[in-house]
Amino acid sequence: MLHILRHAPQDDTHFASSLRVMGPHQGLLLIEDAVYALLPRTSSANAMQLLPGSVGLYALESDVQARGLPIDDLPRRVMLIDYPQMVELCISHDKVLSW
Repeated sequence: MLHILRHAPQDDTHFASSLRVMGPHQGLLLIEDAVYALLPRTSSANAMQLLPGSVGLYALESDVQARGLPIDDLPRRVMLIDYPQMVELCISHDKVLSW
């Protein structure tokens, strides 16, 4: 399953809820304001680091850039993707859940 988050973690309970139900070998894609979860030294960034290594972490690069997040400070396990890669990611998972 691919979980797609679009709301900032501090503005919405979906971030915490999605992490609670995240299973191994699933994926988490951050888009729109959800990319703020990648800010270094925040509780949301720390929480994502606790996810199993088998969970794929992705962020839409255009949203990261639009919000001025420093790409060099992103967690190493987060893969930046573009829109065509987002489509491929959605197709490669049997289910997609948008939060």
